[in-house]
Amino acid sequence: MGEYDYTRLLHCGKDVRIASSVAIRYPELVRIGNHVAIDDFCCITTSLEVGDYVHIAPLCSIIGGKEAECILQDFAGLSAGCRIICSSDDYLGSGLTNPMVPAPFRAQVHCGKVVIERQAVLGTNCVVHPGVTIGEGTAVGSCSLVTKSLDPWQVCIGIPARPVKVRERANILAMEISLRKERG
Repeated sequence: MGEYDYTRLLHCGKDVRIASSVAIRYPELVRIGNHVAIDDFCCITTSLEVGDYVHIAPLCSIIGGKEAECILQDFAGLSAGCRIICSSDDYLGSGLTNPMVPAPFRAQVHCGKVVIERQAVLGTNCVVHPGVTIGEGTAVGSCSLVTKSLDPWQVCIGIPARPVKVRERANILAMEISLRKERG
């Protein structure tokens, strides 16, 4: 397969690799930094800002529509199959659900910016709900459900995700500094 047409994006840095099978519904709302890879079969349907040294593995979804927003800061990572949900219908019965239903008949839509701060990583098949911030350096274990913001430099797992230990900070940040010095 080839690569994505980068000219469609609002901004695209250097050393960016986006697979041709990636679906970006609103490329004019997508800003990509330097040294970024977005692998096959990802789906992006919201405003997205991606920092430097970010990897989005295959089969990830970042969804929510034009009004929603997701930010992936420097060195953030999404493992295969992650789902970042930036807006969602209210399924409690206040109206019809799905974006094809006209507004007067629809349930309330909950929209909230999702921020994955620098050095934060999500394990395979994590799900993140609207309005959540994953704190700097936090690692979320595979198959976890994140419904509330997580503090920095933790390891969090479970449904819902809860902190289980502190993540090594000094060594990770030292490696980041070394990489940035090496690459200028």
